[in-house]
Amino acid sequence: MCRMFGAWNLERMIADHCALLCRSIRILPNESVPQLWDDLTFQFGPRSFVYADACRVVGFASTPTEAERLVTQFSKAYLKPPQPRAGEFSLIQVSGNDINTHEVPLPTEISLRTEALDLHYGDGAEAWHQEFVTKFRENPHGLSIFEGSPGTGKTSYLRYLMDVLKESHRFYFIPTASMDVLSKPEFIGFRAGQRRLYDDKRFVVILEDSEAALITRSTDNRDQVSALLNLSDGMLVDFLQLHIICTINCTTANLDPALLRPGRLLCHRIFPRLDYAQAARLAESLGQKLPVAADYSLAEIFAGQDIHETNRMHIGFR
Repeated sequence: MCRMFGAWNLERMIADHCALLCRSIRILPNESVPQLWDDLTFQFGPRSFVYADACRVVGFASTPTEAERLVTQFSKAYLKPPQPRAGEFSLIQVSGNDINTHEVPLPTEISLRTEALDLHYGDGAEAWHQEFVTKFRENPHGLSIFEGSPGTGKTSYLRYLMDVLKESHRFYFIPTASMDVLSKPEFIGFRAGQRRLYDDKRFVVILEDSEAALITRSTDNRDQVSALLNLSDGMLVDFLQLHIICTINCTTANLDPALLRPGRLLCHRIFPRLDYAQAARLAESLGQKLPVAADYSLAEIFAGQDIHETNRMHIGFR
């Protein structure tokens, strides 16, 4: 068997080798997904097969040389040219005991110049970012906590971080409803499988709005807190080698003290609301003018609305 990862033109494979196609899946279109092919298997001889999906080509043959020849041939003919991208993350999906991922590319618009960080996050943000990235690259594991009220840019910074570290790190996002996957025995097998596929990358797990997994242990969150303790600085660390980034809206005063222990906590960053002078400077760069107020969140600035116009929660930039 020989395998190669990339982005593949499945439509052209079908057009060129339709007579050799012995198995395929046709995904019918809906509002969010176009009609497309998936899981193609071509038979080129009694013991020669090529399997292809959107991100990999696998050759099977009687000899390693023949398997490599098949994959190389398909690579030259059907590999799509690389597209500009701003990184991606893997959305973890849990179904029973099965753990799978769905790759989510980030739009190129999220890319920032590093020197723009002070403009978006206040004076000193660029220096902090440079120090944080250095620590992140030097340490193979650890826990980082991003604290701030809704709309202060925690998620937007995470997208930027994914862009900066896209060549060296692989990011996994776990939805709040699936956070208990970290305490499942199957997660160790999932992590081992991902390591075999991406042995040149360091792994990062992102937990947004993760107060429930971080507050002082009680009967309803004991397993989640214990899982984070073990994954960030327990006996499993040497095997799993994970960075964990959590975002919270509460203060660290409510968190389990064991999570804040030096050696486990790599970074604790507070994302504040911008004072009026900083907010006005950012708004001016966007071609806006803000009414005078004590402070603004990034969400309020990018929404372009007076914060006193409505009491409804802003949705969007966080």
